[in-house]
Amino acid sequence: MRLLLKILPLSLILLLAEGAGAMPGQAGEAPAPVKLVMFIAHADVPPYYLETADGQGRGILMDVLRAVAGPLGYEAVPRRLPDKRGWHMLEYGGVDVYATAREWIPEPDRFLWTGTFMPNEDVLLYRAGSAFAYDGPESLHGMRVAGIKGFVYPALESHFGPGGIIRLDTTTPEALLELLALGRADAVLVNRTEILWMFRNREGLEPHRFRMDETPVGRAHYRFVFPKGRGWEPVIDLFNRRLREMKRDGSLKAILDRYR
Repeated sequence: MRLLLKILPLSLILLLAEGAGAMPGQAGEAPAPVKLVMFIAHADVPPYYLETADGQGRGILMDVLRAVAGPLGYEAVPRRLPDKRGWHMLEYGGVDVYATAREWIPEPDRFLWTGTFMPNEDVLLYRAGSAFAYDGPESLHGMRVAGIKGFVYPALESHFGPGGIIRLDTTTPEALLELLALGRADAVLVNRTEILWMFRNREGLEPHRFRMDETPVGRAHYRFVFPKGRGWEPVIDLFNRRLREMKRDGSLKAILDRYR
């Protein structure tokens, strides 16, 4: 039944997209939007996702999804889930869409992917007095570099370990900053968008204590990801069309700029 409910509105959307809809005034009330459930993972923190009192959420991921999906007849709603359960439900049913980078996912071809909608950069943060400058993974050999437990840093993974980079793990960006401030790490790996948002919006972090390297350690691009085998293939084309429109008219940039 869940699949049937999605196929019917999708056929209407495709007809409208091809210009085959009825003229204004000829049809009755517009059909109610179809719910599009997005899985929100533990790593989706501000400004990527922000909780709201009404439970609808906002932030980069929800704002972009609503701007893309709304004109296509979908009502985007978030669902916060543990990572493993969220991915299982995305693949086998229960949620419809997620937002991440292909590069971070094992066997990404198991899923359907839209075009990109924003860059993601991992950068190094040092104490303010450090003169170190990143010049490739080898330049970090012998240094204590902290990251988020469970996160994969593709450009550095083969350099972690004996004789290479000494990796330290913690669970939150705030804990990373504390490790660095206390001198227990020589550098920490942070998400550029996230850390700049934190420095502007969180009291007590004292950003003057830190210095950010301008050279990214890794770069990837966010996309929306849908499951295969549940009829989403035509929606990928519609999403890509909307994303191209939003890039041309500046509406995508306007959303991203709200969180910079």
